[in-house]
Amino acid sequence: MDTPGAVRALAARFGDHPGSVIVGLGAHRPMTDAELAPLRAVSTWPVLNHDPDACTSLGEVDGVPCLVHPAIAEADAVLAVGKVELHQYAGFSGGHKAVSIGCGGRETLAAMHARDMVCHPDVVVGRLAGNPFRDRVDALGRACGLGFALQALPDGRWVGGDPEDALRVAAAALDPWRWVDRAYDTCVLRVPRAKAVNAYQASRAPTYLALSPAPPLVDGARLIVDAACPEGVGLGSGERALAEVLRRFAPPWAEVLTGPPPRGAGVQRVFIFARLAQRYRMIFAGCDDPAPLRAVGLDATATPADALAGPDALVVEAPFERLPQLRG
Repeated sequence: MDTPGAVRALAARFGDHPGSVIVGLGAHRPMTDAELAPLRAVSTWPVLNHDPDACTSLGEVDGVPCLVHPAIAEADAVLAVGKVELHQYAGFSGGHKAVSIGCGGRETLAAMHARDMVCHPDVVVGRLAGNPFRDRVDALGRACGLGFALQALPDGRWVGGDPEDALRVAAAALDPWRWVDRAYDTCVLRVPRAKAVNAYQASRAPTYLALSPAPPLVDGARLIVDAACPEGVGLGSGERALAEVLRRFAPPWAEVLTGPPPRGAGVQRVFIFARLAQRYRMIFAGCDDPAPLRAVGLDATATPADALAGPDALVVEAPFERLPQLRG
């Protein structure tokens, strides 16, 4: 995704107007100056990291606190640039999610990721219509004033327009399912570098597959996550919150699905881990240092994923773009 190219084009068109580029982080760690440099090199506006603890309240939307970055709350016009790919809760990333979640306040993130919401039976990866998480994401985005979304597809094409319309067009073009004819007992999921930096992000790959509509997996299948995880579980506040919850509960984390739920942005991953663990086994392989993952109860090894998997494994090369599904 050529985000700098998109920002350069927007700056050339609208650069005479005052504004800011806000990097939507949710509850993840701030980007470093080196990571922001490509955007700052092409932008006539200041490029800022989002901070979920420094947001402006716009009231409530459908019972959810609507907090957003102050620059967005005060803007006359809001435009989002982002990539469309599969998403655990919203069906697909993109559209209003760039603002309502990416630039949302901590209270917004906690409410949207509560157990009852993320475990709702209609909150399914790859589903937009009839998905209550997506419905609230869109309502929050409208309340924040998002009027236009520029969406990148994995093949380099861009789709722009009304955030909901553009997302539907982009999602339809993504073709997210690859149909297979049998179930497997081992699957290797290749995690792209950007999401292989920590276990929080890398874990999306196995959970997307495990909780997809028709995963081609036998009960007890091993889901091997090919990710180095140099930042361990992760360095952002959401990742740290997940690590703290994982230390409190032992695998397979079943009690988090039935007892009083832990709350807060980031801890929702433990609900998803518990749902995956009801049927499958998640293993992080090829880790730079497996010790930090093991310390919070995750199954991790430095052994390369392919050596661990053997020759008959199902291999998923792009788990955020296209997932295998069992035919019939």
